[in-house]
Amino acid sequence: MFNVIPNDYPEVLAKLNWLKANGYPDATEEGVLRDTIISGAQDLFNEALEESYWTVLWDVEDEKLWVRGAMSERLGEMVPREGFKTFADDFKQNPYKFWENLGMQVRSIVGSE
Repeated sequence: MFNVIPNDYPEVLAKLNWLKANGYPDATEEGVLRDTIISGAQDLFNEALEESYWTVLWDVEDEKLWVRGAMSERLGEMVPREGFKTFADDFKQNPYKFWENLGMQVRSIVGSE
């Protein structure tokens, strides 16, 4: 459960409960959401590139991600859907559209290389 990337908000809460019950008493919902977002974006790149040498990092925490290439170059940025200031709000409102948006942005960045 520790390495599971939640697909939706109930899975975020389940992971949070698991963390608290298994030695992570300081775990928070916000922390699990941030980890879900960055780990999920990284996983999408790894899958698209069949072993990624690119790294997804926070540019502005919960508002903008950036993608670093193998030579530390900036390859692109990822943002929440229009109408959402944060990835967390986007995810909570509609996880399906959240993942679809990230997937489209990944394809756009991968396709531009």
